[in-house]
Amino acid sequence: MPAFANIVLADSTPANHTFAPVRVEGGVAYHEDRDSTTSAGYKTLSLEMSRATATRPTNRVKVRLNVPYEQTVDGAVVIRSTARHISENIIPDDMSSTERAHFAALIASAHANAVIKGYSSTLDPEY
Repeated sequence: MPAFANIVLADSTPANHTFAPVRVEGGVAYHEDRDSTTSAGYKTLSLEMSRATATRPTNRVKVRLNVPYEQTVDGAVVIRSTARHISENIIPDDMSSTERAHFAALIASAHANAVIKGYSSTLDPEY
């Protein structure tokens, strides 16, 4: 199991955002990027794994990313809106490590694909 450590994610600038570990609670690892004016503006990342069981032969991996956007209104900093990403990978327990590596690479490739990125970055689906 990987160490509970910083996770660095780059945006489109590219600027790196460091999500520092905060706590593990109920099998969920929580991280925060505290580069904001208020604590309500912290970007958060959570990672969760649920192992396969005798009644459910699949492993589940959930990733959640919350990105609040702050603005100043009448001298007070408030959260204007929050963008959220939620993903869940369902991984059959009988997959080999090579099959899991290929699956992970396909997911990363999908997120890097221009058409798929366009759905979120330009709100312009190409269908």
